[in-house]
Amino acid sequence: MKDFNKLRNTYKEFIYKNYNIIENEDIVKIEYCFEIPNLSTFTPTIEIEKRNIKFKSINNDYVKNIVFNIGMIELISYWKCVCPKKIIVECGFLNEEQIQWFKKLYYYGLRGI
Repeated sequence: MKDFNKLRNTYKEFIYKNYNIIENEDIVKIEYCFEIPNLSTFTPTIEIEKRNIKFKSINNDYVKNIVFNIGMIELISYWKCVCPKKIIVECGFLNEEQIQWFKKLYYYGLRGI
């Protein structure tokens, strides 16, 4: 527990900086950028093959909202390395209900039963 508290006090913030959606003929690529200041920047990507799926447009608010929220889940993998007390979201908006939902997921959904 001593190491947990030391890490948490050393790395106080986790930043969800941005995401990008890149589309070509064959794939949709989603790139995320997360940062723990003074430790590291993480840039995970997801690639989705189009195959026979016909997208009218991925550049709409509905798709952007889905991608943003996938990022909120993806960040857990990186946040949990030091569990900073504060998560800063620079690339989207969460209302109070969403904030409480994600807090519950992060703090209670990650513990082993």
